[in-house]
Amino acid sequence: MVATQGIPLPSLSNEDLNQILGVSVLSCSQKFRFKSMAWDSRQSAGDLFVAINGISFDGHQLIKKKIAAGAQGIVAEIEPPQDLPKNISWWHVQDSRKELAHLSHEAYGSPASKLQVYGVTGTNGKSSTVRWLASILQSAGLKTGWMTTVDRCVASEISQSSCTTAPATELAEALNRHHKSGGQAMVLEVSSHAIHQSRVAGISWEAAGVTQLGRDHLDYHKTVDAYHRVKLGLQSSCKTDGAFLVPVEGESDSYESAFEDRLGNNRWTAQVEERNLKVTHAVLSGPGVSLKVALPRPGKHDLSNALCAAAMAYSSGISKEAIQKGLETGELVEGRMEQISPGIFVDYAHTPDALQAVLTTCRDLCTGSLRVVFGCGGDRDRGKRPEMGRVADEAADVIYLTDDNPRSENPSAIIEDIVSGVRDRDSIRISSDRRSAIETALSDYRQGDILVIAGKGHEKTQEVDGVFSPFSDSEVILECLGQDGLA
Repeated sequence: MVATQGIPLPSLSNEDLNQILGVSVLSCSQKFRFKSMAWDSRQSAGDLFVAINGISFDGHQLIKKKIAAGAQGIVAEIEPPQDLPKNISWWHVQDSRKELAHLSHEAYGSPASKLQVYGVTGTNGKSSTVRWLASILQSAGLKTGWMTTVDRCVASEISQSSCTTAPATELAEALNRHHKSGGQAMVLEVSSHAIHQSRVAGISWEAAGVTQLGRDHLDYHKTVDAYHRVKLGLQSSCKTDGAFLVPVEGESDSYESAFEDRLGNNRWTAQVEERNLKVTHAVLSGPGVSLKVALPRPGKHDLSNALCAAAMAYSSGISKEAIQKGLETGELVEGRMEQISPGIFVDYAHTPDALQAVLTTCRDLCTGSLRVVFGCGGDRDRGKRPEMGRVADEAADVIYLTDDNPRSENPSAIIEDIVSGVRDRDSIRISSDRRSAIETALSDYRQGDILVIAGKGHEKTQEVDGVFSPFSDSEVILECLGQDGLA
């Protein structure tokens, strides 16, 4: 395997690194200028090696190897060994991931400080909220980029995303590239993993917001409380004059600032006036402002996402005219309540709350039978499976259970977990082949019905036993209906 390069550093001295890392160098008897940094086993040693204790591998095990390969400095979460060569600089830190982020921003000239950077976290609706906010900022005349689970726009170049929030090193590079291209603002979707793993350390948010919170990623965070605490931790990185918007507990269409002592009354609410399968007419109200909008989306959860974006923008000084224009003209996010054909939707809903929000919206607008196709991911939080079965049972008339990235698990066992939450077993149709399940649901579909294919959204693959095979819900629908659907 050919070793790859890390990233260059701007010729940093021990004293420079002391200041960046916030700790004094240990065991150093020479003056050295660090011009490159590595952190991965697949990279050449670099002048400075940052040892990361990862999920599946502890980078501290590589320290001796990296020193032998030429590393002159080590950043680690352990004390230096007794036999450390005297010419090696060593920094003992509490969180190597966080320091890797700080060093990455230093390497690229602290690009986050030269941009207006906004962060959106939460359980459901993050990608949509990011795109609403980016559209608002663009309507305000700011050259704005975004990075979401679905796609990213950096330096006016749009590409598909491989993860929700990029690693700190990639994030710093992207922010730098965006700034150098004339970019003025960037909106980031921030996952709980990214916050917990310090990927966004070193960024001060112009404003940040939390979309509706629910249950997800308990295979990683273990408890709902721990998961929510991580999400709310984004607040600590807001600028001193920045807003941090959080949902009002128990209210689906209300947000307020977590900094009440600083911002005073900052309550935002949304009121639906009229909606159909294509548009929602609503009034958004905040401190000293009220505006009517026509959102090109039908869901109440879409309105909640738009409200969060509007509140973040207005608290940052964006005009209500730009907010209205941005919300009404923003491009729809692929796989988010996406209407492929009249009454037939693809949505990324893969949590109980998200599925409930989508099905509740559709139930209100459905004159026939409400049908839903979904499954649950393998090797992930098993506890949410019966909950999703319960949600579907309560909201839908017909449930088509199928695979959704079973990974290494037995697909039948996953479906059994979901079925355990369903009371009306007669409403269930089971097919572990997702294409077959979609075909059956489309065959059963009648005028006046609404059909939701949930769980995968924008995804273009199905993962089984480590193999990723091409699969797109929307493409399967179009193949079944003809490329133009039923329209």
